[in-house]
Amino acid sequence: MKRIFDKYNNLPKQIRDSIIIAATIVGGLSTILSILGISLADFKASNIWFRIGLVLMLYLILCLIIYVIIGQIFKESVSIQIRKTSILINCGNIFSASGLRVIGCDTHFDTRIDDVVISKTSLHGQLFLEHGRKSEIEMVVEKEAIRLGLQKDNNGLYDFPLGTIIRYDSSIDNHTYLMLAMTKLDSQYETHTNMAQFELMLMKMWKEIDRVYARYDVALPVLGTGISRFDDGPKNKDELLRCMLCTLNSSGVTLKSKVEILIFGNVNEISLYEYKDMFRSISRR
Repeated sequence: MKRIFDKYNNLPKQIRDSIIIAATIVGGLSTILSILGISLADFKASNIWFRIGLVLMLYLILCLIIYVIIGQIFKESVSIQIRKTSILINCGNIFSASGLRVIGCDTHFDTRIDDVVISKTSLHGQLFLEHGRKSEIEMVVEKEAIRLGLQKDNNGLYDFPLGTIIRYDSSIDNHTYLMLAMTKLDSQYETHTNMAQFELMLMKMWKEIDRVYARYDVALPVLGTGISRFDDGPKNKDELLRCMLCTLNSSGVTLKSKVEILIFGNVNEISLYEYKDMFRSISRR
């Protein structure tokens, strides 16, 4: 029995809930039919095995219908809470989001968007080319470097600690961006990280967001999807999203506004329903 119970618990939440809901509906219908005095045994032409097979078939069909309905309802968004912080996991483009937009950059906040140092198609590149002014960005970077007491390196660039947030109010689209020092560039302008370093960066990021967000809503993409060089193996969107949520929980940060995490691209890559009760016991503390 324990083995069966363990296998059941290892099933995806969507399947487990479909089984429970279908069983509840069947139990309710059975009770109603019993009260009305209706029973499958009344059909004299059928034997017991036929009746058992019919009930099982109808139950499996009901499970499938419920599974599909749950998948459709939670196909594009799900709301959860982590330590009283409201999280909306949604599908969309970060540059269409309301509130403060978190954009991952390198630790220099490099303005050389030339497909050599920084890719023009990256969120970093799109922010600097299409949604911001180079002079404004360099000014806020300089100001933050002075606040932190940083000195320029041999290339004339500041190297900010991973997880640092610099708030930038763009005069181009009148949105506020939280530029995140997410990755370091090596001498070949390649980004390398691993999961341990990535988690430490996220822990620092949540504390930095808490420092600068001023109770405005905050929107983030699934961070790390553009990093192909995880030295401990490639990470998919599901792993990266779970890492973001778990580090928010571990950081102890509670934000008094809505946090929206946006999934860009194929919505079927992540089963959002699996996140629904992920932190329910924690949110009650």
